Amino acid sequence: MAMSVRAALLFCFAGGLAACASNPAPVASTGKIPTQPSVAKPPPPPDLVLTAAAFADLPNWASTDMTPALAAFRRQCNAWSARAADTPVGGRYGGTVMQWQPACTAAAGIQPGNEHWFFETYFEPQLVSGAGEARLTSYYEPIIEARRTPEATFTEPLLRTPGDLITVDIAAFAKAYDNDALRGAPRALNGKLTGNRIEPYPKRDEIQPAPGQVIAYAHPADVYNLQVQGSGRLRFADGTQARAQFSAQNGYKWNSALAALGRSGQLAAPSWKNFRGWLDSNPGGQRTALNADPSYVFFQEEPIADAAAGPRGAAGVPLTPQGSIAVDPAYHPYGALVFVDGAYSGYAFNRLLVAQDTGGAIRRGPMRGDVFWGSGPEAGAAAEKINGPARWWTLVPRSFSSGAVASVAATSATP
Repeated sequence: MAMSVRAALLFCFAGGLAACASNPAPVASTGKIPTQPSVAKPPPPPDLVLTAAAFADLPNWASTDMTPALAAFRRQCNAWSARAADTPVGGRYGGTVMQWQPACTAAAGIQPGNEHWFFETYFEPQLVSGAGEARLTSYYEPIIEARRTPEATFTEPLLRTPGDLITVDIAAFAKAYDNDALRGAPRALNGKLTGNRIEPYPKRDEIQPAPGQVIAYAHPADVYNLQVQGSGRLRFADGTQARAQFSAQNGYKWNSALAALGRSGQLAAPSWKNFRGWLDSNPGGQRTALNADPSYVFFQEEPIADAAAGPRGAAGVPLTPQGSIAVDPAYHPYGALVFVDGAYSGYAFNRLLVAQDTGGAIRRGPMRGDVFWGSGPEAGAAAEKINGPARWWTLVPRSFSSGAVASVAATSATP
């Protein structure tokens, strides 16, 4: 079919303006513009490719401590045990719970010193490549001083999830409508109901505590740190502790308040210590500094059942220090075994980790991860020393067929 004059003009303004102006298409005697040959667009490159590898390819595999990874994997198996055998695990190569059961059964009886044998017997490595950012960072669980009522420097509230925050399951609508555009959207959106319309939830500077919503009060820098890390422990004046567990987020993209102060020239080095000092020295500017980040995290208070375990990650499993990692779940299933080759304080960092969490800054492709380091200030200081490029491998159960793993390379991203 011939292209209409209106379509030709749209083509010019869409990107071919210079070509149309310098080489106008001749108009035939019929008054119509001749049909332009169509050019097929090449298919996009695979955004996740798994390539078969050998354990010998994994840097320092034989000398890497596998104890944290085994502990984290056992916790994951406990969570899977409550699911039906045919339940999909998720991600792009998760398979079903049934396919992980042989490894889970064996993991329960592995004795110290046999960790390498276990992973080499029940799994095979795959090199991870594809689109997105190849970077490894680390996070931790802060322990902060808190009070039940505001006093002195304990002025910033930790809030429970408000009753008017609602979540829209985009993945469910994508499936119901069979809509590719929705499949490319985030899995869920948070907002509030205004009349009969769902609108974005208020930004940080618009959120006001409702009666009964405050869990506790702490220093503004400590509360913001808790929101960035996702969860933390609250230590009260009598020495008791409770966990502020991530509950919900208002839906806005995270924008570091520390980095914003740094860009404005008010914070020479954007560290937590310097940020706290700046807030103390500029009480009138606290709200403006914090409001540079529209993202806001809500919490729920929980008892600390196991002092050695971290908070529950997005997989619903308590995180294991240096055994759990936050990943992009659009690619890696929760429970996936990920081996990383990165750097810690200038030295090689090789570690086997279990994918059990995620975060807004982590949803950037199959090679972006955040290692959970542990709880307390020492873990926080260590976590700051991991931030750089990394190579990734994943270990898949030997019960997976090679064809199923190979098909990942041809699968487009799905939330």
